[in-house]
Amino acid sequence: MKKHSNSVKKSESPMKRRNSRVEERRDSREVMTKLVSQLKQQLEVKSVPAAESAGDERDAVRPNLDRLTVGVDLGDQWSNYCILGLGGETLREGQFRTRRQEVGEFFQGLAMSRVVIEVGTHSAWIREVIAGLGHEVLVANTRRMEGSKRRRRKNDRIDAIKLARLGRVDPKSLYPIQHRSTEIREDLLVVRVRDSLVESRTRLISTVRGMVKTMGARLTGCSSVSFSDKAADQIPHQVRETLQPILRMIQTLSEEIKSYEKRIEKLGSEKYMDTKLLRQVNGVGPVTSLAYVLTLETPQRFKRSRDVGPYLG
Repeated sequence: MKKHSNSVKKSESPMKRRNSRVEERRDSREVMTKLVSQLKQQLEVKSVPAAESAGDERDAVRPNLDRLTVGVDLGDQWSNYCILGLGGETLREGQFRTRRQEVGEFFQGLAMSRVVIEVGTHSAWIREVIAGLGHEVLVANTRRMEGSKRRRRKNDRIDAIKLARLGRVDPKSLYPIQHRSTEIREDLLVVRVRDSLVESRTRLISTVRGMVKTMGARLTGCSSVSFSDKAADQIPHQVRETLQPILRMIQTLSEEIKSYEKRIEKLGSEKYMDTKLLRQVNGVGPVTSLAYVLTLETPQRFKRSRDVGPYLG
């Protein structure tokens, strides 16, 4: 019986091995079949245009292989450019003045292209001029591109070449941004100018207080609005004539700040109605609410409300 059982085991083991091999082959065939079907599905999927893609704007930008690519390094007086052909060859390099008329004339005579510029002081209005002529404009975020490490060999010509080549083959690495509209930028200037006036008034008040201390006197605490009136009588007579022009300037700044605050109040109540909801929060006034609304501009571009905090820094 033992010999018979052993012979049965010996005869069964090759059979099991054959069955397992057949199962493995079947499994591998099934896996390959699934992979082939998945590849077919991927190949049959039509490419989605950048304008219709529902994902991130940066992910929607595709390589530019069927048009010219122009990289522009913007300068305050002159801007360097580099034009690449369809095959990536350099067609032309040069400069043009950073003026509205010169920029329009240069790109008006150019075939439809992808233009890459760096974000900066002039990038907003230059983008509007170039895009108005029908070109695609990408505004590169140089901080995210380069980080803390910068090239040793760096000049405007090299930067223009780099922008052109990245914009042609790897536009995602530019981390392109979207500028605010002209109307929003104009209204945001009202808030920023008021902030500059407040900062200037604060510095002048601190200057007066410090100079009075050097004469052995001290000014009592008061609000910035009433400082020029109350400080006039407390300033020592030895330096009163010297500091009087600064007091008049502080008074003028306070009047200008009031006029800007009226404009901000009007913008919030008549044009940007969302500020009323924000002002329901304790401590949020017309200036803060309007600055918040204008800075975000379009809330729909944030996927989650938590993304707003990192955006504002």
